[in-house]
Amino acid sequence: MPFATIFEYTQSIDNPLLIEYFYNGEKIDDPVLFFELNPGAFELFFPSEEEIIDMINKKKLFFQTHKLIISEYGFHLIQL
Repeated sequence: MPFATIFEYTQSIDNPLLIEYFYNGEKIDDPVLFFELNPGAFELFFPSEEEIIDMINKKKLFFQTHKLIISEYGFHLIQL
């Protein structure tokens, strides 16, 4: 499932949640470009689209105080 779907979903919710992507311990500064340049990386290494959307839905209450970190190892909720 495409990364763009996750990006569009996060932009469509009323309470935007800050999401950062990491790969191999390094922050991905431009996730859209990263996943365009590395086709298949999102599907191979990151949690499924359903898992990410589920996590976003669970953490929407914390959008003002936390950011959601997504990496190939799963999810982390970090206080701002």
